[in-house]
Amino acid sequence: MNITILWLLSLPTKPYRVLEYFFYTFVFLHFSLIAQTIAPLLRKSSTPRSSTLSPPFSVIVCAHNEVENLKKLMPLLLAQQYVHFEIIIVLDRCTDGSVAFMQSVNSAQVLTIEVPAVPSGFNPKKYALTQGINAARNEWLLLTDADCRPVSDQWIASFAPYTSEKTELILGISPYEDQPGLISQITAYETLQTAIHYTSAACQGRAYMGVGRNIAYRKSTFHKTGGFHPFEAVVGGDDDLLVQKITTPHNTAINFKSDSLTYSSPERKWKGYLKQKTRHLSVGKHYQPAVKTAHFIRASTHGVLWLCFLYLLFSFQYSSRIIVLFGLLILVKGVFFKKIANNLGMPFNRIWFPLMDLIYAIFLPLLGVRAMFVKNIRWKK
Repeated sequence: MNITILWLLSLPTKPYRVLEYFFYTFVFLHFSLIAQTIAPLLRKSSTPRSSTLSPPFSVIVCAHNEVENLKKLMPLLLAQQYVHFEIIIVLDRCTDGSVAFMQSVNSAQVLTIEVPAVPSGFNPKKYALTQGINAARNEWLLLTDADCRPVSDQWIASFAPYTSEKTELILGISPYEDQPGLISQITAYETLQTAIHYTSAACQGRAYMGVGRNIAYRKSTFHKTGGFHPFEAVVGGDDDLLVQKITTPHNTAINFKSDSLTYSSPERKWKGYLKQKTRHLSVGKHYQPAVKTAHFIRASTHGVLWLCFLYLLFSFQYSSRIIVLFGLLILVKGVFFKKIANNLGMPFNRIWFPLMDLIYAIFLPLLGVRAMFVKNIRWKK
């Protein structure tokens, strides 16, 4: 008790000096969290558990009025250099010529499933995925989206070595293409942060999400764990909520191989970007308590750090050591994030980095709060 009282009395009395104490505290907390996150990735090897496995795969793609994307994707899927695989295209209530295009694809490897309507109580994306999974002839399922592009004809082959007897889930990485513009830079940085956090957690045996644009799991595991129940009506969650259901500390692998990447084009308009992010962030309310707590601690520490720095900076109540310390923190983060981005095959712009880190710390959490209250969120109309 006496020690606590002495400590409180020793605190500075001026408000900005108290805030400076908070600033130093949150610099330490944020740096500690960053170090804990990136350390497993710096140690992680991209060498799979086995290099001789080659089980058959069922590649599943769901599409809703995406005929132009399918025209670009199908040649890349059919060109995959792998021993045994099938391609399942699930057309969700398509009215744009997707059905006619898929009928023109002449390949015994391709199975097209048409979904004319979605039953009540089911999200369209999850219902379409379920139809594709049920129709799959192979145990291993590999999923991507119609607007994605495998970076290599070894995409399927890159997942095969990770399919050991104990493995039930393989997490892939799916960057967005590096394009000019603020929205593209925000998307690229947020995607890099997301990839860093979910792959780091998986390396530590605590996987909590993947990306539906590049993920593989066993058909038997999907059915054994009840598929998308009880969140079949939730918009989104076909990747992160499913991962939280089926992952264990020992059944999940991460595919870091450069041939495994799938790229997507970022949204180019603010309306589309906000709609996409709201849909993604709205799923967070359904996360497991431990995952939500970890997200809250990381986001609040990051956000408070930036707010303290900006307040001290623009109120001119600061010392040079504050700017030096914060600048050093940003520099160190930038160096390590650049290294990890290179290892993951993801874009990273050093010039944009400080601004992107500020936006990620303050703007995206505000979008997350907004997503908690927005109703009528849809996958696609």
